[in-house]
Amino acid sequence: MKIKYGEIEFCSKWLLEHLALAGKKSRMRVRLIEILGEHQAKFEKFRMDLIKEHARLDENGDIVVVDRDENGSGQADIIDPEAFRSDLQELLLEEFVVEESETNREMLLVMKECVDECPVAWSGQAALEYEAVCRLFEGIYQNE
Repeated sequence: MKIKYGEIEFCSKWLLEHLALAGKKSRMRVRLIEILGEHQAKFEKFRMDLIKEHARLDENGDIVVVDRDENGSGQADIIDPEAFRSDLQELLLEEFVVEESETNREMLLVMKECVDECPVAWSGQAALEYEAVCRLFEGIYQNE
């Protein structure tokens, strides 16, 4: 199963919010979401590395933050916003693979079945979101 870093959060949220599952199917969903969560953590590390690469740094090597709010949060002082956006877009489109291994086989096949046989009739934006999730599961174990 190939998925882009930029799709992880959407896919995890969709699976949780749009599929009412119980028992084994629910456990398989949680297992997949845990795997996606591991990749989300990698993505966040890569994103922070990009910010650090493109931001002004203070004398301690920490990111300079501007426009702080009352909670102390703010934006990194990015030197070249266009270059940063380009690099971030490239990262968001980068794909990783959830291996079609023996370990993941049951989880992926159960989730593919759950998505394919979802009894909800979709329309509008929800139909486009459903199609995006379906595409993620399309090619799973096709060579069998």
